[in-house]
Amino acid sequence: MKAAYIEQFGPPDVIRFGDLPMPRVGPRDVLVRVAAVAVDGIDAYIRSGAYPVPVPMPFIIGRDLVGTVVETGPEVAEFRPGDWVWANNQGYDGRQGSFSEYCAVEQDLLYPLPEDLDPLLAAAVLHSGLTAVLALQFKARLQSKETVFINGGAGNVGAAALGIAKALGARVAVTAGGPEKAEWCRKSGADRVIDYRGEDVRQALREFAPGGVDVYLDTTRQFDGDLAVESIARRGRILVIAGLAARTLLPVGRFYQRNATLYGFTVTDATTEELATYAIEINRWLAQGALPARIACRLPLSQAAEAHRLLEAGGVFGKIVLAPGEGTHGN
Repeated sequence: MKAAYIEQFGPPDVIRFGDLPMPRVGPRDVLVRVAAVAVDGIDAYIRSGAYPVPVPMPFIIGRDLVGTVVETGPEVAEFRPGDWVWANNQGYDGRQGSFSEYCAVEQDLLYPLPEDLDPLLAAAVLHSGLTAVLALQFKARLQSKETVFINGGAGNVGAAALGIAKALGARVAVTAGGPEKAEWCRKSGADRVIDYRGEDVRQALREFAPGGVDVYLDTTRQFDGDLAVESIARRGRILVIAGLAARTLLPVGRFYQRNATLYGFTVTDATTEELATYAIEINRWLAQGALPARIACRLPLSQAAEAHRLLEAGGVFGKIVLAPGEGTHGN
């Protein structure tokens, strides 16, 4: 089978595309013919070695996939050939990644794809949706009628968080840079869009939520601890999910006086049981259309290295999706 893989950690140029053996299907494994994958920030961290994890070499890159079941191991009861499925935790804990024509996925890490979803659009929101679900529902415990601020509302995670927060009944303010991204956020349901290029974010937040926001979600690589603490309400929750090299100052006095909570987390080390719980929510939001998908560009799997270059160059508005093969999903 064809696959995009590495034989050493490094820049995007270390990615190779070529033939590798078909994956072995164990008793509890499901062989999936991959229809679509997406490139995520964590993919670049792992490929470069910045996020050290033990991987087999050669290592197939990638975490997410959407595809159809081809074969099942003898102990698999939940899936049958032809089923549309998705996964978003490959390429970790010794598992090979998803950037290949076929992928063997342990049945407990594979989930049914809701009907009538385009596989490319679904692949574009899986990782972002997982991050947003974990942040808003399982960390912040967001409730209806609470107020949320998303720093980076036009980004992939920001857009997913905006969709989920609105679906949960929250009032949401976001930052966006420029008219195109601001309009995207408005169409996605934002109650207040703050164009950080020309507006004072602090003042805009004071006007949006005079008593402070209940949840402050920062998806950028430049978390500002002072702005976060200044902007939250009593018992507010702050969530930080990006920026390996970021540094900030946290005004501890104001922080504890507001009885606030600060969460920093990744989704990479989630347990199988936790992932299954998150998957239920992701499928709920997928079925409801609450996860807005914006595909920046579609590439063949053979251009995986170019996809990583584009991601690391920045400025991509939406998700980079790769299609190993053709396929449609629906009845």
